[in-house]
Formats: sequence, structure tokens, C-alpha cells
Amino acid sequence: MKDPNEKKRNIGSFARYSAISFQMLATIGLFAFGGYKLDKYMGHKTLLLTALLSLMGVVISLYQVVRQLNKNDNE
Repeated sequence: MKDPNEKKRNIGSFARYSAISFQMLATIGLFAFGGYKLDKYMGHKTLLLTALLSLMGVVISLYQVVRQLNKNDNE
């Protein structure tokens, strides 16, 4: 039989990593949406700013994930 404290830790880990994934989706989504709106506002035929800001959102979200995982390991 499993220790009840271990089950609580597993649920806590699941919640923490789920929150990180939703934060990544939100960051990338906001940057992509902002790029799309800027492309439409400036009248670009190609979605260059959408692509660039989406890529920037991916880089920033990965940085945030690495920072949070390092912070969690130190606790």
C-alpha cells in the first residue's frame, strides 16, 4: 500500500506541471495573437510579425519553464 503523503506529492507535482503547461500555452498564444493583430494593422500580406512574435513567445515560455523547474528543484 502506498504512503498517503506520496500520493499528495504526486498530485501536487501533477498540478504544478499542468500549470506550467497552461502558462506556456498562454504566453505563446498571446504573442501569436499580438503578432497577428500587428500584421493586420500594418497591412502586411505575409504574417511575418505573427511568425516572429510566436517564435519569441516560444523562447520566452521555455525560459520561464526552465526557471520554474530550477526553482522547484532548489526547494
